[in-house]
Amino acid sequence: MLAACGGSESSGPPKVASVAVTSLTTQLEVGQTAQLTATPRDGKGNAMAGKTVTWSSSAAGVASVDAAGVVTGVSAGTATISASADGAIGTVGVTVVPVPVMAVYIENRTPSVRQGGTAQLTATVQDALGRTLGDRPVSWSSAVPAIASVSQSGLVTGLSAGTTYIRALAEGKVDSVPMRVRSLSAPTITGVAPATWVPSGAATITGTNFAPDLASNEVFVNGARATVTAASETLLSITLPSITAIPCAPTGPVPLVVSVNGDSASSQATISMATQRQLAVGESMLLTSASDLLCNEFSVTGGTYVVSAFNYNTAATATASFQLFGAALATATSTLLAPARVLSFPAPGTPAAGPLALPAPSRDERIARGQAQALNAAIAYLNGHPNMRRSMEAKRARERAAYARGASAGAYASVAPVAPPNVGDVFTKRMMRTFGNYGTYDTLRARVVYVGPKLIIMEDSLAPLAGTMDNEYQAIGTEFDRDMYGYLSNFGNPLVLDSLTDNNGRVIAIFSKRVNDYSLSNGGNLLGFVTSCDFSPQVDPTPANACPPSNEGEYFYAFVPNPSGTGNGNWSVADWRHYVRGTLLHEFKHVVMFAERIARDANFAEVSWLEEATAQQATELWARHRYNDKPQRGDIRWSDGLICDYVRQGDTRCADPAEAIGHHMGFLYRHYTANESKSIINNNDNVIYGSSWSFARWVTDTYGGADEGAFLRALVQQKDDRGIVNLQNRTGATWAEMLGWWSLASSSDNYPGGTITDPRARLQSWNTRDILATMSSSLRYSDGTPAFPKPWPINMRAVSFGTFPSAISNVFALPGGGFAAWEISGTQTAKQVLALRSTTGGAPPGNVGMAIVRVK
Repeated sequence: MLAACGGSESSGPPKVASVAVTSLTTQLEVGQTAQLTATPRDGKGNAMAGKTVTWSSSAAGVASVDAAGVVTGVSAGTATISASADGAIGTVGVTVVPVPVMAVYIENRTPSVRQGGTAQLTATVQDALGRTLGDRPVSWSSAVPAIASVSQSGLVTGLSAGTTYIRALAEGKVDSVPMRVRSLSAPTITGVAPATWVPSGAATITGTNFAPDLASNEVFVNGARATVTAASETLLSITLPSITAIPCAPTGPVPLVVSVNGDSASSQATISMATQRQLAVGESMLLTSASDLLCNEFSVTGGTYVVSAFNYNTAATATASFQLFGAALATATSTLLAPARVLSFPAPGTPAAGPLALPAPSRDERIARGQAQALNAAIAYLNGHPNMRRSMEAKRARERAAYARGASAGAYASVAPVAPPNVGDVFTKRMMRTFGNYGTYDTLRARVVYVGPKLIIMEDSLAPLAGTMDNEYQAIGTEFDRDMYGYLSNFGNPLVLDSLTDNNGRVIAIFSKRVNDYSLSNGGNLLGFVTSCDFSPQVDPTPANACPPSNEGEYFYAFVPNPSGTGNGNWSVADWRHYVRGTLLHEFKHVVMFAERIARDANFAEVSWLEEATAQQATELWARHRYNDKPQRGDIRWSDGLICDYVRQGDTRCADPAEAIGHHMGFLYRHYTANESKSIINNNDNVIYGSSWSFARWVTDTYGGADEGAFLRALVQQKDDRGIVNLQNRTGATWAEMLGWWSLASSSDNYPGGTITDPRARLQSWNTRDILATMSSSLRYSDGTPAFPKPWPINMRAVSFGTFPSAISNVFALPGGGFAAWEISGTQTAKQVLALRSTTGGAPPGNVGMAIVRVK
């Protein structure tokens, strides 16, 4: 084989032999784009890189293409897209179609026309993006051409009275609207039957120019639509709206409207829908069902009524908005009564010595926040440790086994009752540092300063006045053993678990400055606290069952006086003594609840609002003793001794002043001043120290019979019933009944010059109207401003008989467990309608009720 010498074929850049054009789609909608790809290839079909491609369109008015090969649909049609490189050309065909129609919409949705008249309709055609497609033809048609015809331009001509549907069609998409053709003459009403109508009843209307077809006739009774069941040109048969649909009205004529194809006739029909009510002076009633709330008509009696509306949802966060509707056949002008006329009256208990000065309100608020946080932490611990009794029982069993093996009996409380310590003995005790954190604690040296039959008092060696307060502690201890411990027995036994705890037959109070110095997350301060942790073992083979800060006993940790301190530490001995005794009783009531529940292996503690309420009842029992042993249901007034809650030792008006019930009344006042935003079941609101106590006291007075102690023990000595369920099961009453009657009693209690015969509508044990009025006139802060400015603080919405203005009628976002109140008075010239309904006039929201008492 020979090879050519000295040379080769002429060479140069390789040439493009062909161009391949590809696209994911070859059909575009107008305005849509697509990316084309051009691949130059050599003679062997190999792709060639680096070649410049030029794009062009055979019909740029149909589809355009840019230098990057992006093709855009311009108008309907076809085009060829070319890509060239080195003279080689590749092509692809592209079809452009119109944007499809997605919707047709007739602009006038409720057209009507009189016989012989015309009405122009227009339709808008839109694509999927809501863009108007103005170039698309619309086809028009009528469902009943005998009633109305329509041209292809949308012009409707009315031919005969009645209703048809006009339809617009574009590319398969359709829309239609009813077209009413009105008769040449408007309808008239000449009569109705029967003479008196009732909701949901049958009735007939006679007249002229009604439509023979049902759909063309509309009937409205007092604004509510009735159902037309039969129709002719002269007679309509109807079914009246239900009582939930017709606005409540007095028995008498209401507006009646018949509309026929857009023309109307008006008349009146007499309707009887209200439940007839009559209350004598002093009588009351409670209404909770929707049928009872919707429409009530009270006889012409005049006088004065107090009305409460309440939300009996079981969660404070479940709010309700509603309206107390008022009307009369002869409508009277409704005006607000002057506040002084309704809400103030002489305060018979005003001390002759003049106003008393109180500390700033911020201290009470901080203390209430602190006490609530402490209790909530103790409740949470029990709820998370339902086996505390069994854990302590197991520990004592281990101790008895150790004793049987020869260990000293003195080391184990379970072997034999522990002898009481001696005054002067010193013990090491524990106190947790932070609520909710049971892994850390402080140790303190506590000296015994008092030993009594049921109470041991210890003082922290670091207390500012340590060693100088023994007489004070002993006086407090003596009073507790003599009086207070007996009041605890009304709720249960704080020592029911004593054989499993320290077995000493006593509760223990430790007074320490550490309590004063607690820094709480909610900004609160403390007078003292208890913890359910003390019912757990300090150590346990199962670590989750142990609570290291536990002192394994029935303990209360209390604040101490510190006259030279700052903040919550600044307590004089007189102020400390004034507050500490009621706190001691209140907190040991919590111990009773924890002990009784743990003894029953409870899964849950009592909820905090009811537990605080019953703890307040404990101090209330002590207060009644201090006020000359006033009995239950004794209607106690300021003059019976409440001044002693506010003066200090040395004031000649009281031999032994102490805070016993003033705290209750102060927080009740705070609830009353904002009653429409407050709830007695809100665990996170300080007002429960007043209003929840008032509710619990009312429940005890109303359902507790002659032995209030038996009732309170039944309430406390429960395993898992708690809160509202506990109250319902102990009383046999529903939550709605209890809340409703209490809210009415709160609003009308001791109404000036009034009469209330039903004890459920009264606060029987305490004359709150007298007490709060005297607090208003007698108590000042140190800067001279009134501590309780309003003599009667409940926000009473005052109206005259007749129609109520909406500003007085509407209540918005009333919390569960809350109430609103009205006073109705003035001159009554006609029967008065009352209805509890939605703010828009319909059926009331669920779980609301109304209570009414005629006080004059």
